[in-house]
Amino acid sequence: MTTTEPRNAFQAGGPSRRTVLAVGATGVSALALAACSKAAPPSTNSPAASSTAQSGSGAQPSSAASSGSGSGAKVLAKLSDIQVGAATAAKGADGRDILISRTGQTTVAAFSAICPHQGCTVANTFMCPCHGSTFDPKTGAHISGPAPTGLATVPVSVQGDNVVAG
Repeated sequence: MTTTEPRNAFQAGGPSRRTVLAVGATGVSALALAACSKAAPPSTNSPAASSTAQSGSGAQPSSAASSGSGSGAKVLAKLSDIQVGAATAAKGADGRDILISRTGQTTVAAFSAICPHQGCTVANTFMCPCHGSTFDPKTGAHISGPAPTGLATVPVSVQGDNVVAG
């Protein structure tokens, strides 16, 4: 009589160890790439945004441009929803997270909500919850913490009761 030795799952037509390891490595690589892509700070094409992000210097608040909102610019927030001295989180015209700070009765300043330290989203208190960097709500300048620069400016204007892109 001949006896057959028991076969394990890999020998019985299942995937080989090499296949299992390759699939696992591919999954881990995909997760690592996804995590890295979130940490990248947004690129801006605005010269003002670039200079503020690099120097941490102050941004010029935007003031009321007109009483109507017929320019076709994307409405980002309602001015009346933001108290003077406060800020709100919004999505910019490009869909990225921004902070809009009301600096006066008819003036606002807007900044990227992405911390230049490691890409975390900065709260509307202008403090990064990840490592504690703080930023000036009027200028976006770096105040404290590990962030190497201030927040990048985002061009906005006030039209009537609307804060609009541009």
